Amino acid sequence: MLFDSKQLGLISSGLNALATQQRVILHNLANYETPGFKAKHVVFEDVLRGAQGQHRIEARVLTDEATEMRPDGNNVNSDTESLKLYQNYVQQSYLYGKVTSQINNYRYVLKSSAR
Repeated sequence: MLFDSKQLGLISSGLNALATQQRVILHNLANYETPGFKAKHVVFEDVLRGAQGQHRIEARVLTDEATEMRPDGNNVNSDTESLKLYQNYVQQSYLYGKVTSQINNYRYVLKSSAR
C-alpha cells in the first residue's frame, strides 16, 4: 500500500503521543488553582514491535508526587507547563511538516507516472 510506510507509521504514533502530552499539559493548566492537585507528565517510549521491526512511540502518563510548590498541595508550575505546551506545538508542527513532505513526494511520483 502506498501510504503504509514505516516512516509515516512512526510519525503517526509520534503525533498520537504528542496529542496525549498536549491533553495532559492542558489538564494541568486547567487545574492550576485546584487544591491538592498533582501535576501529571508524559514519558515517551520508543517501542519495537513485531517481526517486521516496526517502531512506535507510546506515551505513558505519570503523576508527579514528589514536588509540592504551594501550601495547598498543588504542584502545577504554570510557567513550566506553558513552556512544555510550546515545545509540544513545535514538535507537532515539525511532524506535520514531515507528513506534508511525504504526501508531496507521493503526489510528485503519481503525477510523473501519469504523464
